[in-house]
Amino acid sequence: MSTVLSSRKNPAIALYRELDRDRKARAREGCFNIEGAKLCTEAVRAGLEMTTAFVTETALRKYPDAVSEIGAVTEVTVITDELGEYISDTKTPQGIFLTAKMLDKSREMSKIDNGRFILLDGLQDAGNVGTIIRTCDALGISGLVLSPDCADVYSPKVVRGAMGSLFRLPFAVTPLPCFIAGLQAEGYAVFAAMPDREAKSIDEVKLPEKCAVVIGNEGNGVSSEVISAAGNRIYIPIENAESLNAAIAAAIFCNEMRKANYHD
Repeated sequence: MSTVLSSRKNPAIALYRELDRDRKARAREGCFNIEGAKLCTEAVRAGLEMTTAFVTETALRKYPDAVSEIGAVTEVTVITDELGEYISDTKTPQGIFLTAKMLDKSREMSKIDNGRFILLDGLQDAGNVGTIIRTCDALGISGLVLSPDCADVYSPKVVRGAMGSLFRLPFAVTPLPCFIAGLQAEGYAVFAAMPDREAKSIDEVKLPEKCAVVIGNEGNGVSSEVISAAGNRIYIPIENAESLNAAIAAAIFCNEMRKANYHD
């Protein structure tokens, strides 16, 4: 690590920036970026396969333990602080950057039995998706399923918002109607969440052991196709406000599933 990289034209630097900014590039390379001392350390501990590691000169001195842990699993390239600011996706970069192989969670999902799932139908806000991933992990949800038109789970904002939970929580990206049909064939009850008082109130429904709740798009809610596939509709009674933020609604349903688990 004697040579300090400073050129913005370096191919590895160019690729890192492209992966930060372009979903198609992430899909093409099968890789995504992780930034920050704590998050990068969590990625290493979770056993992710690293392809690139950059550490600024300042971070080398400020986070020696994190750099040592990263260096034990992959080669670390030292870059100037200026180059760290250039590639960072945050306002106050810590100067530690990793690129890792995308996670293969399909096998984990297939092994889940008698689980509880959150399904996301077209959520566009990366902050919401990251928060929901973190909440599902925190409240013991078995897995998360995202429709293909959701915000990319590997975007920098989702990765940061998930706070390491992305590395642990089983998840899949797949068309929801087919996935719902598969759940129902296995005896799962599926509920589409919506602000509709003609649906069943969450206060009146005991969520069963095998269940899934669909959270819809921030503006349009759950699509009619997915509502039809789910068959059940459920709502959260609220006062005054027209609706709840998608991440807050998901958290409420996650907690209801957790409480139901204690009573099984």
